[in-house]
Amino acid sequence: MVGWSYGALVAAHWVERNPDRTVGAVLVDGAYPYDWLDEAMEQRIRKLFKRMGWFTPLLRPTGLTPRMGAAQQAESNIELGRLSRERELGPVLDRITVPARFVVASGTSFGSRGDEQEQIRSSLAAVTARNPNIRSTKVPSNHGAILKKDFRAVAEAVREVAAPGDGPRPPRQAQ
Repeated sequence: MVGWSYGALVAAHWVERNPDRTVGAVLVDGAYPYDWLDEAMEQRIRKLFKRMGWFTPLLRPTGLTPRMGAAQQAESNIELGRLSRERELGPVLDRITVPARFVVASGTSFGSRGDEQEQIRSSLAAVTARNPNIRSTKVPSNHGAILKKDFRAVAEAVREVAAPGDGPRPPRQAQ
């Protein structure tokens, strides 16, 4: 299971609930258990997406923005913040029993300020200390460019979780 950003959070939940249906997870710059969302951040997110609302429809054909309105994008990001709180996401990550690899960006994400992203990403250290099934690797790109610029690291993480140990796993039965 591979997920990027919000998809990493979804992937983490899926593999935690379905360990018998997966060989591993690759979580690309997302699913960090950190309490970054407060009322001020919610307002900042809503303001940011409201300002972007006029040009995001122009970017949709390129695949750079989702097929959502500005308010929907803001609420989606706010929901991500709620689901990523340590008390919500930490136990999910602790219960992952399959190999999981985080591919962690180094740069900022759109709308972040200063070292906010590094603070959020730093929460991963406690997760990897608690769960030996989870490891991480850091890459030089930022959140928005990680799949384009560091696709090799993502592919390597997929190979690693797909064939841990001495070699590839035997083929699985179709369900």
